[in-house]
Amino acid sequence: MTARATPRTDEFAKIGTKERLSFGAGDLATNIAWGAMSTYIVFFYTDIIGAAAAAIGTIMLVSRILDGVSDVAMGAVVDRTNSKHGRARPWILRLAVPFAIGLILIFTVPDVSPGWTLVYIAVTYNILVLLFTGVVIPYGTLNTRMTRDFQERSRLNVTRMFAATAGILLVTVLTIPLVDSLGGEQPGWITAFVIFALIGTALFLVTFKNTKERIIDPPASVSQPGFKDSVKAAVKNKYWVLLFGIFIVFSAAESMYTGASAYYAENLLGNTSFVALVSFLLYIPALIGMLFMGPIYRRFGKIAPMIVGAVIFVIGSVVMAIDPENLTFAIAGTLIRGIGRIPIFGAIWGMLPDTIEYGEWKTGKRVEGILYSAGSMGQKAGYGFGAALLGWIMGAAGYDGLQDVQPDSAITAISAVFIHIPAVLFIVLIVLFAFYKLERIYPTVEKDLQERHRTSS
Repeated sequence: MTARATPRTDEFAKIGTKERLSFGAGDLATNIAWGAMSTYIVFFYTDIIGAAAAAIGTIMLVSRILDGVSDVAMGAVVDRTNSKHGRARPWILRLAVPFAIGLILIFTVPDVSPGWTLVYIAVTYNILVLLFTGVVIPYGTLNTRMTRDFQERSRLNVTRMFAATAGILLVTVLTIPLVDSLGGEQPGWITAFVIFALIGTALFLVTFKNTKERIIDPPASVSQPGFKDSVKAAVKNKYWVLLFGIFIVFSAAESMYTGASAYYAENLLGNTSFVALVSFLLYIPALIGMLFMGPIYRRFGKIAPMIVGAVIFVIGSVVMAIDPENLTFAIAGTLIRGIGRIPIFGAIWGMLPDTIEYGEWKTGKRVEGILYSAGSMGQKAGYGFGAALLGWIMGAAGYDGLQDVQPDSAITAISAVFIHIPAVLFIVLIVLFAFYKLERIYPTVEKDLQERHRTSS
């Protein structure tokens, strides 16, 4: 008599500290690059290379829109990947080194004519964005494949967002001092990001080695839904669609005030080195605050704290708007903004696995890669739109990165993109959060799915 196989029971596993920290290492690596792309790249292209701000904005918008297609495509690739390492982890291993090379290339702009400079920027920036897609979609999907347990996924998300904040803080605070210590010109930027790229590669390898995919995939006899059916399933998932919109708005706001921070520090506060202070005040509260967010999410859910955080962010913006050139108001307002970001930054990526579970509960189809692409696609679309607005507004206002003194119109534009427009976008976020009701039914979703899988084992 053949012994009956023991059903796997670790789909709802508790994740150990080593594995959780190793998972977080992936977002630390990712945000070393993301911090560079969101905070310094427009400034680098305009003030170090001398490219036109409006042209850079257009390149980034087109790049991010096209990249939305690659996000969905990469999600489909992950859904159909089968290897001894799982579906997501193989791609982290394969792309760790190419991703590092891409990060270095965007700063290695040759000294050629303005037209060829823009061509080089467009090509290398798009290569990095595609590599970013290739690694971040599998990395994010890994969260959904390590455990089905709602609280464990929340803990994983807090860990990754803590690491993400540390990565952004590392780049935004250390880049200018490091570049200055290396000579202050383009070679200094290249060397600095060679160092960051090597760190990122090592961190990705840690993530690959020390994490485990536990979700049981359908047997080979059960066909996966095709690409078209997967997209249809995603579009019918109302909370996925709403979350996609939330990512766009949040990322557009982030893109504008992080991308404008170097301009703000140099032209309104009078010293580029103040960008480190602005970044420190913005990200340190999140770095500390996320250590305490777990109990708050368990007690109040994700949405209520996120709404409160958005309100606090708007209040911080109002403080800064009182006198944008006053360092005291800038410090106070940025610190308040940083506090407001804590509950949003700590929870937004943790909402995606919930929509994946909801989609499986509603349709019976689990398309993790496609659904997870909402986060990356929305983030990139938002950052692209924000970067484009930044470039277009600065260009229309007469900003010239090679000039020592900027016109009053440029100063007004910097204030708008750093303070006022992000505040308006956070008000829009409050409205979108109010429509997100998934938390109310999620206990039923989780219970039903657990019963289904127990029955089918």
